[in-house]
Amino acid sequence: MGSARSWPSGLLVADASFWINLVAGGRAVDIIRALAKRPQIPRVALDELERGRDKGRQTAAALSEMIKSGLVVVAELPEAAEETYLSLVAGPVSQTLDDGEAATLALALEVGAIAIIDERKAIKLAQSRFPDLRIVSTTDLLLSDVVRAVLSTEELGCVLYAALREARMRVPDNLLEAVCACLGSERASNCASLPARVRQPT
Repeated sequence: MGSARSWPSGLLVADASFWINLVAGGRAVDIIRALAKRPQIPRVALDELERGRDKGRQTAAALSEMIKSGLVVVAELPEAAEETYLSLVAGPVSQTLDDGEAATLALALEVGAIAIIDERKAIKLAQSRFPDLRIVSTTDLLLSDVVRAVLSTEELGCVLYAALREARMRVPDNLLEAVCACLGSERASNCASLPARVRQPT
């Protein structure tokens, strides 16, 4: 299955997509407790998740419990980060992001944190505009040494499967092989969010 990926110990700022994926996986509390520092969610991204309650989505409710218990910190966007935020939400569609992604990047830049974002467009834009900003994905965390220290191989496979099936988690190309190895060919073939080339049972 390959060796675990080393996980950074710095401050984390995570976008809504991360929380959707993590909650869908079913072991969010165990995973967050394993981190060296409590991750932050921008207020803007939390508001996005709260609006999903009316549509029957469960992420906001689960995240609310983690916030109440002190596992997750809600962060307001500092005034110094507002210019960056506005530059990411105003302009041509090809060069702008949704509010939560923009707030995540702006906050991470301002406080010197690592940004957890899964959307390809947001990652590409951030890498272009902020080359010194470290960006990781939900999959990076799930395959990391800190998660493998608290979840068995089978448990991790179940978490990945649930995140892929329920939240359609996006997996970076460089992690597809490791994810499929953890899932096994049968479960991988049932994950429509994975590219067709890796879903073919062997």
